[in-house]
Amino acid sequence: MSKTLSRKELSLIGREGERIKIGLSNLVDAFPNHAKTITGMSKWLGANKSTCQRMVETINKADTGLEVIDSLPGPAGIKGFIKLAESKGSNESLLEEARSVVQRFENLIYDFSRSHSALKKLIRESSSVKETTNSKRDNRAALFESVKKITGETMESSFAAFILKESEQDSNYIQQFTLTYYDSCETSEHSRPLMMPIAPVENKILSGEPDIVSQEQVKGSNLPLFSVIKEFTSSSITENLDKFELDGDVMVIPTKLGRSNLNFGAIQHYPKLQQSPFHGGKKVSCVGLQTRYPTRIQYIACFLEKTFAMRSVANAGVYAGGSDIAGISSSDLLWYDRFHDEADLRLSEPYDDFNEKLDYPLANELVDNLFSMSGCQRDQYTCFLMKVEYPIWSATYRMFFQYAVD
Repeated sequence: MSKTLSRKELSLIGREGERIKIGLSNLVDAFPNHAKTITGMSKWLGANKSTCQRMVETINKADTGLEVIDSLPGPAGIKGFIKLAESKGSNESLLEEARSVVQRFENLIYDFSRSHSALKKLIRESSSVKETTNSKRDNRAALFESVKKITGETMESSFAAFILKESEQDSNYIQQFTLTYYDSCETSEHSRPLMMPIAPVENKILSGEPDIVSQEQVKGSNLPLFSVIKEFTSSSITENLDKFELDGDVMVIPTKLGRSNLNFGAIQHYPKLQQSPFHGGKKVSCVGLQTRYPTRIQYIACFLEKTFAMRSVANAGVYAGGSDIAGISSSDLLWYDRFHDEADLRLSEPYDDFNEKLDYPLANELVDNLFSMSGCQRDQYTCFLMKVEYPIWSATYRMFFQYAVD
């Protein structure tokens, strides 16, 4: 029987692939904008177009380290690419970082195989064997059942829809609206109360009991920082608004334990979430949803204003729940905190039938309410979707948008 890689070996190769991508991405990110496309890069560097195609596709489309190894040019091609970047005056520290990761790439190849093509073949064959014998979904479902027994908590589904746009208060910033819905939560007498994450920009200002709003209200930029949506929330929660507690980075929701079919809906509004990448801010935006309760299905929808979507590359991943993203300039920098599990990202039109797209009967109503309450015009946005069955408990499923800015 031919050799196959163990799960541990595949994981190690995947981690190395992510580190290699970081070094090469940092170099290419410093190229002028016109040199970040396949044709533009080939003309600017005077490089082989095939090499440029593989570099661009690796940086923009490879979501995992194993995909990086599969799509990269060989070490010799990358070395030639780096020499051409050096001739164009690229930053020496970025060049040195790129040379270092190419050496790691070569070491990786000869640690596990005899050539790049042989390593790619070995990874594909090994990955195929692992996927047929161990379904990731089944493994996550088993984790769900185990954690449910330990915590006495479950959530039928969690839904989060985001709007990212230029701030109406200050065009130098990004504004964000977030609608979150917890559907059919069950608790035992020993469960933790429901919780909802609070962004640092909100944490510093929020005080007192939250506002309560109704679906028919259109508040737009006048929306409070945190509001409970009456129609999406169980009466046992809306009748106890004075018992909400802000504790660090979470809002603790008054929860009567030992209850079933609890629902909770909220809308959050960050008028100046972060400085715009087009006005000196960091070149990445991120949205995400953490699986704090054992959850059967998780849905995420992000509506990115087209002015940002046109100049960004989207990707998704599964990360440890406590990852600090405040200073992160690229999703690749979190390679060490990323789980080897799928987070499939799909592109959608803003007026699509989301009930059908996500196979969730409340999706259209929730998205409609996000837009009506925020006052945003839906045709100005590009939509990105994610659906995960049995999301990994305590992990955070994130979407990243990397902007191309000189």
